[in-house]
Amino acid sequence: MQGKTPSQHKSEIAVVVIALLTFVVGLVGHLAGASYANSDAFGYIAAPIPLIVGIIALVAYKIAANGDH
Repeated sequence: MQGKTPSQHKSEIAVVVIALLTFVVGLVGHLAGASYANSDAFGYIAAPIPLIVGIIALVAYKIAANGDH
């Protein structure tokens, strides 16, 4: 059985932190999109959430790929 290298530990922790950040961003977008308030500000918050989550997922993928060595 082979242990993990320090870079694998760092990338694993970074990906977990990024996953938590993605969850919070998605939750805020969901709450803003589901808001019954008649405010355009909530729409401005909710609209770019899929793009932001996609960018965060790409960054997490790159970090995980670099830490896989």
